[in-house]
Amino acid sequence: MLTPDAFERRARALIGAGLAAFLAVTAALAWWQIAATGLAHEDRNPRLLARFYDPNRGRILDRDGNVVVESLADGRRYLHDASYAHIVGYLDPRYGSQGVELAYDSVLAGQRTGGWLDAIRQELLREKPAGADLRLTIDPAAQRAAAAALGGRRGAVVAIDPRAGDILAMVSVPTFDPGALGSTGEALLSDPAAPLLNRATQGLYPPGSTFKTVTAAAALEAGIVTPETIVECPGEIVIDGFPISCRNTPQGVGTYPFSAAFTYSVNAVFARLGVELGWARLEETARAFGFEAAPPFPLEAAVSRLARPGSERSTVLLASTAFGQGELLATPLQMALVAAAVASGGEVPTPRIALDAWRAGQRVEVLSQPSSRRAIDPGVAVQLQAMMRSVVTAGQASGLAIPGVAVAGKTGTAEAGDGTSHAWFIGFAPLEDPQVAVAVVVEAGGQGGAVAAPIAGAVIEAVVRR
Repeated sequence: MLTPDAFERRARALIGAGLAAFLAVTAALAWWQIAATGLAHEDRNPRLLARFYDPNRGRILDRDGNVVVESLADGRRYLHDASYAHIVGYLDPRYGSQGVELAYDSVLAGQRTGGWLDAIRQELLREKPAGADLRLTIDPAAQRAAAAALGGRRGAVVAIDPRAGDILAMVSVPTFDPGALGSTGEALLSDPAAPLLNRATQGLYPPGSTFKTVTAAAALEAGIVTPETIVECPGEIVIDGFPISCRNTPQGVGTYPFSAAFTYSVNAVFARLGVELGWARLEETARAFGFEAAPPFPLEAAVSRLARPGSERSTVLLASTAFGQGELLATPLQMALVAAAVASGGEVPTPRIALDAWRAGQRVEVLSQPSSRRAIDPGVAVQLQAMMRSVVTAGQASGLAIPGVAVAGKTGTAEAGDGTSHAWFIGFAPLEDPQVAVAVVVEAGGQGGAVAAPIAGAVIEAVVRR
């Protein structure tokens, strides 16, 4: 029988041994998970390789719960629909990761939640965390319509819910097979068509006359014009030696309301308006819409810009920028946000691509919440809505006659600098209660009203007819 002193000594020894074991495990965890960061990036690290071939990785679903991506038995990721390639991205031990696979890796890998106890259990028992399924904002009907309407033409489509910021469709062409990246990666990287580029978020294009929506917003807010203000173009105006014609549009020569200059896209009127606005006011409005800043979006996105860094802010550049050319470059995502802001009464929604995470049929985490910020005055937005509606009713956008649905929009035909023109369209519907805003660009497609507008019409119809 132990004496009290002997019992106390043995208890202290046991406690000390337990504490030593705990500290040893803690030190090991600290070394492998924190201190030995260099090992995390070495090809020979089995944990790194297991991350890329994990059969327990969560699935990626569309907003209706349909499976878009899942892991096969050998851990390889399988994409069910090629139109989602640039959204979901890829997961490859050689080329790394991109898209949703990168942005929400911790959710899909099951590392989003848990603490030291979970880490210790995984370390000691070698338990693999179960990944959660991730539900996207993508509307499958809108995605199918966008992919089918764009077809094999090089370009991009973005559709967004102007109320919540949900990306309803995002298509970039050409596309690729993320599951075959290991064998096709080098060819894809050297392909001049740049199939790995997500043109919807990273493609930078001159937006052409779709940017007149921004210029008009700036002029209306500044009180320089109203939709009823009478403007004039004698046939051609010259700004610092730079001639701009207005003979190539139906309302080009003569006097007419400013709303008609917007409807028929009279470059000379907008060039003169831009000069009257000045750089400061035009830049202020463009930045309010999101230009010159990285968009608050989980996927990699390029910054839309008004001019090249360090470029002289000349009067001639201002004039050409005001009608959508000059050094102006924008992504389809940015122009979809411009349309969404007009549709929502002047609020720019924060774009969302993921809704929530699920495990065993239960929602375990909400991944995003709707939010927005004000870009323009609500009254100005209402004026722009009416002007964009007139573009469609005046027949400037083909393929947008959806029975019972009032569509508003703006066409664009943007000179690409190589003798071709990109076809653009931005718009939203229904006019009285907008559910979807769309931006379409077709590289070297020609006339925006004839080429890009029907693509937008197909997407809009898919959303409003659900």
